[in-house]
Amino acid sequence: MGAERRSRRWFRLAVCLLAAPAASAAPPAADGGRSLIAAVRAQDAGAARALIARGVDVDAAQPDGATALHWAAYHDAVELVDLLIGAGAAVDAANDYGLTPLALACGNGAASTVARLLAAGADPNRARGTGETPVMTCARTGSVEAVAALLVRGADPGAVEPWHGQTALMWAAAEGHADVARVLIEHGADVQARSKGGFTALLIAARKEAPALVGHLFAAGADVNATAPDGTTPLHVAAVRGHAALAVELLEHGADPNADGPGYTALHWAAGSWHTELTGRLRGIATDGDAEWRSLNGLRGGKPALVDALLAHGADPDVRLGRTPPQFGFASLRFRVSLAGATPFLLAAMDANLEVMRRLAAAGADTRAATDENTTPLMVAAGLGQVPAETRVTGDGAVEAVRLVLALGGNVNDRNQAGRTALHGAAHIRSDAVVQLLVERGAPVNVEDHRGITPLMIAEGGGHVLLPGLGGGSTAELLRALGSDETVRSSFIDNFSQGAIR
Repeated sequence: MGAERRSRRWFRLAVCLLAAPAASAAPPAADGGRSLIAAVRAQDAGAARALIARGVDVDAAQPDGATALHWAAYHDAVELVDLLIGAGAAVDAANDYGLTPLALACGNGAASTVARLLAAGADPNRARGTGETPVMTCARTGSVEAVAALLVRGADPGAVEPWHGQTALMWAAAEGHADVARVLIEHGADVQARSKGGFTALLIAARKEAPALVGHLFAAGADVNATAPDGTTPLHVAAVRGHAALAVELLEHGADPNADGPGYTALHWAAGSWHTELTGRLRGIATDGDAEWRSLNGLRGGKPALVDALLAHGADPDVRLGRTPPQFGFASLRFRVSLAGATPFLLAAMDANLEVMRRLAAAGADTRAATDENTTPLMVAAGLGQVPAETRVTGDGAVEAVRLVLALGGNVNDRNQAGRTALHGAAHIRSDAVVQLLVERGAPVNVEDHRGITPLMIAEGGGHVLLPGLGGGSTAELLRALGSDETVRSSFIDNFSQGAIR
């Protein structure tokens, strides 16, 4: 059996060796142009030249419709592009996806290849199957030379793709390509055009920290207060994205600091910090390459300067929050508070940002102004509404914020609509220092909210009054030492179990 298998292997090898010369001896034209496509794909100019000289069809296509010129353009192989064009290759040949060699060259930002294809008669406005034109592709990839070459050859700078209604200028703005935007504008691109979603190039550009880009748009007459359908302005976008310097520039060009179309103003966003477990302390999400997550945690760098600029340009320090900005996360809402009606000062107090709090107070902000549910700056500074696993506020930061709010007239006896006080907040975050400070300023330790919950019950249950087994730690011990009454818990649990409390 072993000898028979060896004999079969030798037979197959002999067949292959005999067949090989026959295949290589076949005329080049007989392989349907596959040899030329293979040579260009391998960027073998010598082999491609020899095959063309022997009569291979330069427009032969792969099963997907791609020709040798598609591959040459894809590789930005200028020598091969020249060779194929000189041999008469069809410059507007499209593969099964509607892609021409010019589209592939634009995708690479290959200005030299783009110029050669255009000089050979390639259609500068021929769109791929999605409606994307070459100038859109080049605007996205950022080659000024390629975009200029297309425009000189008649590319339409105002062409609109059918899916989202975006123009080449919008695509350049989205990528922050200032010079590309300038060239498009010089050739007539409309800076006021809107996408199907209602966004202008400036609204899109505000997502990037690209002052030169914004400058070109302003010079062309872009509306600094153009709003998206949800009321967002470029100033909102810049603030939310954390671009403080750009936001200041927008203000200098006439941006309305009190625009509140989305339910909040730029000052609300700048003063606050929008903590969630996805954007707070976790590592690996807000990476250098993911500005999306970093920005959604609130403005960090340049915050005081932006607050100063907003106030200097007429921002109302007591403007009330109509709708909480988007937050992302899944933490328990048990001790969250509604921020509807919050002022910038309250939001700064919640973030324990003393710099911003002092600036707002100096600008005349009402430092006791509460939310629509009567939650005060002192309550949130003390911890009400915080989720410890999410917030960046440190223990020392909370103490200093509480001290400042008290110095500015905060009242330890204020209650919100749920009946909670600042001491309930301090117990929630288990801050011994804040508890001690509040009690020293007259906070009653046995204060009950409208459900009968005391600060001690919150401290013992780790935020859940029915879970005393979690232990209250030093905060519970401190509250007891300060006179907290443990009998209240039994009364509450009895009422709860009998259905008297829901």
